Amino acid sequence: MPVLSVNNPVARLDIRTRMLICLVCSVGIIFIQSYGALIVMTLASLGYALAHGRLKVLAVAWCGVGVMFGMAMACVQIMVVFWPGLGESGLSTFINPFLRVLILVNTILALAVSSRIQDIMASLKSFGLPFFIYLPTAVMVRFIPEFINDVKLIRESMQIKGFRPGLGFVTFHPFLVIRLLVVPLTIRALRSADTLSVAAELKGMDSAVRMTRISPNRPNVWDITAAVSVLLLTSGSIIAEGFL
Repeated sequence: MPVLSVNNPVARLDIRTRMLICLVCSVGIIFIQSYGALIVMTLASLGYALAHGRLKVLAVAWCGVGVMFGMAMACVQIMVVFWPGLGESGLSTFINPFLRVLILVNTILALAVSSRIQDIMASLKSFGLPFFIYLPTAVMVRFIPEFINDVKLIRESMQIKGFRPGLGFVTFHPFLVIRLLVVPLTIRALRSADTLSVAAELKGMDSAVRMTRISPNRPNVWDITAAVSVLLLTSGSIIAEGFL
């Protein structure tokens, strides 16, 4: 996983600040209902995710959400033929859920690709959470970049065997996709999750003794700026709903 440049303000954010950004955005989109406010939140979260430099990974995630959105809209058009009243609910009714998904994708992906599992677990443990909560949470977050690497390895393996994985291959060769992509990916995903869990426990994360950092992380000016900005943006979007 590439290391962020020290000149990048995002690289200076403490892991707890990144978690706060995810938490505020996750809670905020529950109360934000208007199309315009969600667009603003989506663009802001996109800028935050782009600052991490993982452009290809972010593009793939957005393409995946775009494919789901296209399939959903196609199903809606078919349903409108039989239930014309469904089309009177407005386009925002169908777009808003995917905007919320994009906001979560941007913030969680930015957290996952820029954090180590020991940092995530140490931060979650400092919040006083029980072991059976912070261990699975840390593994799930850190599992995302591991899953991305597994997909790359399996894709390269398929290319070595003479297959060209793509939309056409997935569409016209479903059985080969299951045998060459789905099954190996499932096995590697289970193995990666088990490896991350064992690695976390071997680092002493389940110990009742409080962990002490060699160089304790303290909030800096970038952490305060990021925390205040996300709080103002989210609260402002909620308040401005009546004017959009």
